[in-house]
Amino acid sequence: MTTLSDGITLGTLPQQYPRVAHNVWRSLAHRRLTQVFETAQEVLYDDSCRIAFFSDCHRGDNSRADAFARNEGVFLHALTHYFREGFTYIEVGDGDELWKNRRFGDVRNAHGGIFDLLHRFDQQNRLHLIVGNHDIQKGRRDHVEKEGMVAQEGLILRHARTGQRIFVVHGHQADFKSDCLYVMSRFVVRYIWKRLQLLDVAGITSHAGHSWKQGKIEQTMIGWVRAYQQSVICGHTHRPMFAAHGAPPYFNAGSCVFPGYITGLEIQNGEIMPVKWSARSDGGQGGSLNIEREVLASPRKLRSFG
Repeated sequence: MTTLSDGITLGTLPQQYPRVAHNVWRSLAHRRLTQVFETAQEVLYDDSCRIAFFSDCHRGDNSRADAFARNEGVFLHALTHYFREGFTYIEVGDGDELWKNRRFGDVRNAHGGIFDLLHRFDQQNRLHLIVGNHDIQKGRRDHVEKEGMVAQEGLILRHARTGQRIFVVHGHQADFKSDCLYVMSRFVVRYIWKRLQLLDVAGITSHAGHSWKQGKIEQTMIGWVRAYQQSVICGHTHRPMFAAHGAPPYFNAGSCVFPGYITGLEIQNGEIMPVKWSARSDGGQGGSLNIEREVLASPRKLRSFG
């Protein structure tokens, strides 16, 4: 399993994970994932399809607490590229930051250009939105509407010729705090974490995280992948992952709140690859930025995952 860390240096997770007790939560998490999988909408694709995946944009209100704001230009550039090149766009959850912000309208007003482009994808039937824990509105986990664009909890991409299926899900279902305790977690984020960010306490950012927590969520997800022999594309942990040869077919798009860059996944010509979009100064006096796309690992044939 290839890990694309914060600095996008390549490393590997061990192929074998420590044995852990099959406790109540692990069983519950697997049941939650199975429930989403069994009720997910199926969408046909083939080797001619081009699909782009981003996750965890966390679009906010353009305040200091909006970690997406600094990457909006990079994201808009990348999404415009995908629109022009005929890609379908799949947003793998937590597109909007509705834990920190009560009203979707505040997010919409702060990032109007992004939503205008999302509507253009939607009008051409090239948009799929996945519900993440930060997207939940009015307690609805399975169906969230954003200006007529519907987000669902899961999606299955099924190959028209081979029948191979790829399960797309945010992944918070494997995180007890974010799933079962989401009301409490939302309260902490909205009334404590956001205020610390607005005060810029010790330079705190939304990207601060705990690798041990990420690892536990990943182990739960990979356990489900192994048990059901099912390819998965997810997000939630903000840690980009790309399945290496011989590893379980677990892929994570990463996030759009890394300082100065965003990560994602692409499917083209029947292959999947991890990508990074970043802004670099051209070194001139004008201070203009060049936005570059980088492929982070060699593409893998999807059919190699069975």
